[in-house]
Amino acid sequence: MMSLRAKLLLIIAPVFSVLWLIASYFSITQLKDEIHQTMDRRLVSTARMVNNLVLSSQQPNTRFGLEVTQPFNDSGSAKGLACKISSLNGEIIATSHPDELDLPSLLPSGFDSVVINENNWRVYTLNTQNHSISIAERLSERRTIFIEIVFVNAIPTLIAILVSFIIIWFALGRELRPLQLLKKAVSDRSPHDLNPIQLKHKLVELTPLIDSQNTLFKKLENVIEREKSFTDNAAHELRTPLTGIISQLQVAKVTEGENREKAIKQSLYSAIRLQSLVENLLLLARIENKYALQNFKSWNLHNELTNVLAELKLSSDDVAVQAGTISIINHIPAFAFNIIIKNLIENALQHGETDSAISLVFQETKDNFSIKVVNRAVLSDGTLENLTQRFWRDSSARGTGLGLAIVKALVDELDGKIGFGYENKKYFSVYIAFPLVTF
Repeated sequence: MMSLRAKLLLIIAPVFSVLWLIASYFSITQLKDEIHQTMDRRLVSTARMVNNLVLSSQQPNTRFGLEVTQPFNDSGSAKGLACKISSLNGEIIATSHPDELDLPSLLPSGFDSVVINENNWRVYTLNTQNHSISIAERLSERRTIFIEIVFVNAIPTLIAILVSFIIIWFALGRELRPLQLLKKAVSDRSPHDLNPIQLKHKLVELTPLIDSQNTLFKKLENVIEREKSFTDNAAHELRTPLTGIISQLQVAKVTEGENREKAIKQSLYSAIRLQSLVENLLLLARIENKYALQNFKSWNLHNELTNVLAELKLSSDDVAVQAGTISIINHIPAFAFNIIIKNLIENALQHGETDSAISLVFQETKDNFSIKVVNRAVLSDGTLENLTQRFWRDSSARGTGLGLAIVKALVDELDGKIGFGYENKKYFSVYIAFPLVTF
C-alpha cells in the first residue's frame, strides 16, 4: 500500500520533470544557436581586426610587415582561432596553423564549413583589394564550450529541482496532516463512542468526509437505539403471553370443571398470540435483511387475492374488491403482496367497525401500481403519527403492534410509498404505491 503523500509526489515529480525537460530542450536549442552566432560574430570581428592590423602595418616593400609563408608565434596551437592570410594570387603570406589549417588558396567571402584531416572547421573569409584573410575555428571546440555551459547551468537547476521535491514532500505532509488526525480520531475511538468528530482543519475537501462520517455515526446511533428499543419491546411483548400461559396453566392445574376449561382456553389464546408475535418478529427480521427481494415470476392478482381471503375466512360480503382489468402483476413479489394484504385486512378487522365492509381497490397507471384499503374506524388523536411504530397500540386496541410496521418495511424495501388518511373522522385509509419496475 502506498501513502497518499508518496502517490501525490510520484504524480507531481514526473509532470514537473517532463515540463522541465521540455523547457530545457528549447532553452538548450536556443543556447546552442546563440553560441553558434556568437562564435560566428567572433570570427567576423577577428577577421576585421586582423585586416586592420595588416593595413596599419603596411610599409613599402615589406609585404605588410610579414614575410611570405611566415607563421605566427602561436603556430600549432591546439585551441583557439586559426588564421591564414593570402595574397590575391593565392600566395600564403602568414598562417597560425600551417600543419593543421590547409585551406584552399582562395575562398569566397563569408562563412563556410570545411573538413581538414577529419576535423570540422568553421571558416570566415574576408577578401579585400590586396589580400584574403581566413579565420577558422574547430567545431569540436564549440561543442566543448556548449557542453561546459550546459553542465555549469544544469548543476544548480538539478539541485533546485531536488530541493523543490524535498520542499513539496514536507509541504504535502503538512497539508495532509488533517487526514492523519482524522484517521487517528477514528481508529482510537471506542466502539461505543458515536459522538460527532470535532476536527479543526483548513481543507475544503475534508469537510464532506467528516460530515459523512458524522452522519454515519448518527445513523448507527439511531439504529442501535431502535434495535435496543425493539429488543426491550420484544422482550416485554413475549413476556406478556408467556406469563399468561403459565398463569392459566397453573390455574387449570388446581381447578376443575368450567374454570379449568376456561383457563385452558385462555392459555391457548395466549399461545396463539405468542406464535403470531414470534412469526411477525421473524418476518420483520427477514424483510430488513433484504431476504424478501429475490427473483420471482409474474403472478395472477385474482388468484392470490382469493387465497388471502380464504386464509382469513372472508367472503366478498366482508371485503369489496375493485381491480378493474388488472390480472397479471410483475412489479412486486407475490409473497410480499400476500403479507401486505393480509396485514392490512387484519388491521382493518381488529381496529375498524365490524358492521361495514372493507374496501380494497387496485389500480395500475403508466407510473405505478397502487393498493388502497378503506374501512370505517374511530381513531384517537395522534394515532396516524404512530401507526408504523413497532409494538405501538392504541390503549383499546388488540394485536401485536407489528402489522403496519411489517407493511411499511416491505413497502420501503420494494421502493414503494405508503400513506395514511382519516376522512370525516369516519373512514380510515391506507394508500400504497409501487413503481412499475420488474425486479
